[in-house]
Amino acid sequence: MKRKSGIGFIVVFLVVAAAGFFGYQAYKGSGPSYEIEHAIVESGPVQMTVETSGTVEPLSQVQVGCEVTGKIIDMPVDHDQPVKKDQVICRIDQELADADHQQSTADLARGRSGLTDAKLALDELKANLPIATRQALAAKEEAEANLVDADYQWERVDELYKNDNAPKAEWIATKARLLRSQAAVHSTTAAHELAKLNETVKVKRAEQAISQAEATLKQAEARFELTKTRVERCTITSPIDGIVLKRYLDPGTTVNAAFQTPILFLLAPALDEMRVSAKVGESDISHIQVGQKARFTIEGRQRQTFEGVIEERRNQPDIINNVVTYTVGFRVKNDEERTLIPGLTVNVVIEIVSKPDVPRIANAALRFKPPLPIEDRQKLIAAAKWPDQPERDSTGAAADYCTKSFAWQFEEKSRTWRVVPLWVGVTDNIITEILSGAKPGENFVRRFTEKSGGGFDFKEVLKQARPDNRTL
Repeated sequence: MKRKSGIGFIVVFLVVAAAGFFGYQAYKGSGPSYEIEHAIVESGPVQMTVETSGTVEPLSQVQVGCEVTGKIIDMPVDHDQPVKKDQVICRIDQELADADHQQSTADLARGRSGLTDAKLALDELKANLPIATRQALAAKEEAEANLVDADYQWERVDELYKNDNAPKAEWIATKARLLRSQAAVHSTTAAHELAKLNETVKVKRAEQAISQAEATLKQAEARFELTKTRVERCTITSPIDGIVLKRYLDPGTTVNAAFQTPILFLLAPALDEMRVSAKVGESDISHIQVGQKARFTIEGRQRQTFEGVIEERRNQPDIINNVVTYTVGFRVKNDEERTLIPGLTVNVVIEIVSKPDVPRIANAALRFKPPLPIEDRQKLIAAAKWPDQPERDSTGAAADYCTKSFAWQFEEKSRTWRVVPLWVGVTDNIITEILSGAKPGENFVRRFTEKSGGGFDFKEVLKQARPDNRTL
C-alpha cells in the first residue's frame, strides 16, 4: 500500500510540474490582450470621381418618314446597311400623284391664259375709252350749235308770228325744233359725262379683273408646285451619310400620310464616333463641369477603357419614383472593331479632381471609433482644437474641397486614446487627402480588436501536460 501511495504522489508531482512548465511557456507567449492595425499617412495620388451608369448612343438619329399616301413598291436598303446622302432608299407608287400633277398643270395653263386675256381687255379699254369720250364731246358740241340755231330761228319766227307775218304752223315747227335741240344738248351732255366716268370705272374694273386673274394664277402655281413636290417625294432619299439602324416597313405596305407621317427608317451617322449619356444623382451633379475627363468600360470587356471629355450637363432633371437624376454627355471614338453600338449600358467614371502627389490616409482611419463610451469620445472630440482652415493644399493649389475630420492614436504604455484634429480634402471613398493636421509617416488606428481573455488557458495547459501529449 505504501508503494502504491508513493507512485501516486510521483504522478501528481509530475502533472503539477508539467502544468507549471507549460503554463509558464503559454504566459510568456501570450502578449497583450488586443490587436491594433494602423493606417500610415503617406504621399501619393488621390482622385475624386463620380461613378454612374450610362448608355451608348449615336451622335444623332434621323427618322425618315413618308409625306405622301400610296403603296411602297421598293425598299433597296435594309437594317445595318450604309447609305449615302441623296441615295434612294424607298419608292412609293406615284400613279395618283402623276394624275393630280397633270390636272394642276392644266389649271396653271388656264390661269396664265386668263391673266393674258384680262391684260388685253385692259389695254383695249385704255385705247377705246378716250375715243368714245371725244366722240361724246363732239356730239355735245354739235347739239349745242344746233340749239343756238334753233333758238335764233325761234326768236325770229316768234316775232313774225306776233305781227301776223308768219303762219302758226311755222311757229309750232320752230318751237318744236328748239325743244328738240335743248333735249339733244341735255342728252349729249349726259353721254359725255358718262364717257368720262367710264374711263375711270371700266379701267378699275379691268384692273380688278387682272388682280383676280393673277390670284387665280398664283393659286394654280401653288397647286402645281404642291403636286410636283408630291410626285418628287414618292421617291425618298437619305438625308445624311450614315447607316440604317432600323427599317420599320416592308415593300407592299400601303402608307397613309393624311393624319400622321409614317416612319420608314431610323438612320444614324457612321458609328466611328459615339455619344454616351450618363445619369448623375442630385448629390453629385454639383461636382460635374463641362471639360472634365470621363472614362467607361462595357460588360464583358472590363479591361478595355474608352475615354472622353464632358461636353454637356443638362439642367432639366429626370424624376422617376421620386429619384432625381441629371443627364451628362460626352463623345468617344469607337475602335476599329466597332465595339460600341447603340444601346450598350456602360459603367462611367467621371474624374472630378486628380492630385498626383499629396499626403493621404485610408478612409478606415477616419471612420474608426475607439472602444470608449460615447460620452468619453464626445468629450475628447470637444476638447480637440483644429488648426486654421487651410486655403491651399500641399502642392500650392486652392483647397476647393476642405472638410473637418479627425483620427485616433493609441498610447500603448498608458493605454489611453488621443484624438487628432484634421482638415481633409479630396477623397475617392477609399483614400482621403490630408490638408493639415498630420504629416507623412504618422500612424493612426484603423482597427482595434480586443482579445476575449488575458494570460493563459489553464485547461489547455493541463491538456498539453497529459502524458500522451508529451514528447521527450
